[in-house]
Amino acid sequence: MAPPSKTPAEAVEDYRGRTVRLLSCLTSAHATVSGYQAADHPHRLLLARGDAARLHAESRLTLLVTEQYEVRQSTAGWYVEIVGYLYAIGYEGRELVSYHWHPGGKSPITQPHVHVAANVEVGDRWFGKVHLPTGMVGLEQVVALAIGEPLRDDWERLINEAAAR
Repeated sequence: MAPPSKTPAEAVEDYRGRTVRLLSCLTSAHATVSGYQAADHPHRLLLARGDAARLHAESRLTLLVTEQYEVRQSTAGWYVEIVGYLYAIGYEGRELVSYHWHPGGKSPITQPHVHVAANVEVGDRWFGKVHLPTGMVGLEQVVALAIGEPLRDDWERLINEAAAR
């Protein structure tokens, strides 16, 4: 977790900045946040306005990033906590793998899980629709998975710094 900030807006901007630096290893797409204050509902960080962003190294590879976050205060100051995510890597317009965590959503599956694109029937269900449990998955893990030809020479340092938080 990042050091606490003096204001809620400073905490959100620090979070957005760290996320943008990490994503800059793969894409120049813009990341936006929806809120800078504590609220009774989560805010969202979106890469490319919620669309799949093309990755630099492989033009047919895409990355979709949506994080839900809350702005919280501790005795030390303000910080941002991620409370949900959707990370998806796609190829030629088709999702290959997507990591989900939506504890406050409509789905009865509230634990972190992954979906894999597989056109395989398992019993009476399609494997691609199965929720495979993962535990928490950090954006840095998805970025490391998607790295082909990184845009930055310091990509390993950025991934390691993100993993240490």
